[in-house]
Amino acid sequence: MATHHASDSSFDQDVLKSNTPVIVDFWAEWC
Repeated sequence: MATHHASDSSFDQDVLKSNTPVIVDFWAEWC
C-alpha cells in the first residue's frame, strides 16, 4: 500500500474523486 500526502488544494481530487478506496489519517499538532 502506497502513501500519499494530500494538501488542501489536492484533497478533492486525491480523496473525494478517487476511483479506489482511500484511508485518510487526519493529524494535528494540537491533538
